[in-house]
Amino acid sequence: MLDATAFGYHDFGFSWGDHICAVFDDRAQQMEIMGAFVATGLRAVQRCVWVAPQESSDALRDALADIGGDLATLESSGQLLIISEVEFYLHEGIFEPGRTMELLSTILEDNRREGYSTMRVASDVSWLGDRSPSPELWERFEARLTREVSNRPLVMVCQYSRRQVSGSILVAALHTHPIMILGDKFRQNPFYLSDPLDAPGPREIL
Repeated sequence: MLDATAFGYHDFGFSWGDHICAVFDDRAQQMEIMGAFVATGLRAVQRCVWVAPQESSDALRDALADIGGDLATLESSGQLLIISEVEFYLHEGIFEPGRTMELLSTILEDNRREGYSTMRVASDVSWLGDRSPSPELWERFEARLTREVSNRPLVMVCQYSRRQVSGSILVAALHTHPIMILGDKFRQNPFYLSDPLDAPGPREIL
């Protein structure tokens, strides 16, 4: 029987309510791990949400097709939702955290109506390299996500490309996710801070 909380890559597992930071060096590494994460959720009949720029979404579709996924059926049924970063994060080109949180809540409500009890969310935030909010604003948003996700029937993986986002944004990510994937390692995040913006000392650790 398929373990509903199997990550899908190696023997990684998660708990519902986990907020995970995944840092990748390249697209191939990202798809090897995150393609398996999404595919495992689909096999477990969980709703899977992929939020990303077009290039990343195309790579996910290719990865799922390579392992035999019926993308047309999965997307038309709504089990697989692929949402652009603009729709999820931005309004008229501006990042609005409250709007993003409302959209996440709306998707969860739709889950219940459609009969899905759990949800996997994978967000590729490489768009931050082009349209970055301030690191402080992003840190507050990610810290709020950690609190909000913790009591909901979902797992959320925020994906960061080391080549596309700034060091300050990566530091914000590491401060606000209790669990991290670094390359192919899955571990409790030693850089996680429960109150990240109140912490003293230098912010740059990468």
